[in-house]
Formats: sequence, C-alpha cells, structure tokens
Amino acid sequence: MEQLNGNEPFTLHGSDTSIILQDFWRWSCSDLLNNTQRGVLAEFLVHSALGAKDAVRTDWLPFDLTSPSGLRIEVKSSAYLQAWSPEDTYSQIIFDIAKKLAWDGATYASKAMRNNDLYVFCVFTARTRDVSILDLDYWDFYVLPTSVLNEKVPEQKKISLSSLLKLEPIKTDFSGLPAAVESVRLPDETT
Repeated sequence: MEQLNGNEPFTLHGSDTSIILQDFWRWSCSDLLNNTQRGVLAEFLVHSALGAKDAVRTDWLPFDLTSPSGLRIEVKSSAYLQAWSPEDTYSQIIFDIAKKLAWDGATYASKAMRNNDLYVFCVFTARTRDVSILDLDYWDFYVLPTSVLNEKVPEQKKISLSSLLKLEPIKTDFSGLPAAVESVRLPDETT
C-alpha cells in the first residue's frame, strides 16, 4: 500500500469538498493518550526508531512490525495517565501477552500462540498532563524475547511492569532501541 501524505482531497461528484485527509487524521487521531491511539503511537515510535521496513501499518498481521534484520516484533504500550481518568489517578502498568490465533487474510490458525520473536513494551511515564506524549524523554522501552515469556509464563495472559522486570528485559530509551532489539538472540541462534 502506498503512503498517503494527508493532502488528498475528499471529493463529491468529482469536485473538491475542501476537506482533506489530514482533517480526518486531526479529528480522529489527536487524543494520543487514548489507549487505542497510544498503542498505535507506540508502534510508530518503535517503527521509527528501528527504521523498520513496513511503509504502512498493517492491522491484520500476527505481529506489529518487522525489524530491518527480519525480527517479528509485537509492541505493547501502557501509561500511568489515561485519557479517561482524573489527573491524580494513576493506572497500574499492565500489558497483554496472551497467545493469539494468527490470521493470514483468509483463515485463522488452528492453535493460539505468541506469533513474534520479541516484544517491545513501551511505557509513557508522565504523571502530569502538562507533559507532552510526544516528548520521548518520558518513554521507557523494555525489550524481551518471546521465548522468555514462553518459558517463564507460558499460559499467562497479562503481565504487570513489576513482573516483567523480574524477567530482566533490556530497558532502554528511544535512542537505544535499535541496539536493544538487535541484541536479542533467539533460542536457535548461537552467540
């Protein structure tokens, strides 16, 4: 799929309506603290940090991104602040790690599994709303091979940040993300 630039016009009966695609994006995607949008933003941040190959996000793949070296990456995000909560109320940092049925565009796989090589867990750490979600100084990234989850918590569906930390993921900031991802060794790789 070709990337759009946002200047594409909406038309009616072949005429320009003065509405452009960027208007839709502003209207639908501006609340980046919203759980759904924050998740897509986290995918974009990991994609951007890695220089990933995917030109356009694809919803239906069994994983979120492919690294330049071919690693299949699942991106998860969480935040202390939620769009819907009062400012002085913080959410517990929890990530979905449940096994899923992969979809190939026609059918679902017969067995649920974690369909990726590694996870990047993204945490927006701000605890006040005056911090911009676009400020990458307020994002922490934790990189963990899927094999560790499969070995240590094979049937677990969710994991808290404190439990994740016990599995010793690689913690990094945005600039260290490429090195952290590429340092992951899969179970069948030799060091």
